[in-house]
Amino acid sequence: MGKNRIIQSLSKRIGNVALHKVLKKNTNKPESIPRLEKEIIEYRLNASEDFSLYNWNEKDKEIIKTRAIDRAVFLFENYYPDVKYRKEEIILAVDEVIDELIALE
Repeated sequence: MGKNRIIQSLSKRIGNVALHKVLKKNTNKPESIPRLEKEIIEYRLNASEDFSLYNWNEKDKEIIKTRAIDRAVFLFENYYPDVKYRKEEIILAVDEVIDELIALE
């Protein structure tokens, strides 16, 4: 798989991790928290595998970050309209995930 395809996949996975982190924090259904925690772990593991395939320059990281934020916002708007969130929460969650992935390198 080429680097552009990995950027696309990685952005989706990071966006999914961020989405689930924010959902866990803001959910209206506390019974969903265990499932959300499991999905965070699974998406983070998949993102880690993708992240380790290449060396990422700052431009790549910025593209990944922007696409991941867009992905999480899209999912919130289309699948979780009843959950209140702030875009800043998503940005912080995406930054956190990227920092975790960098630390694992």
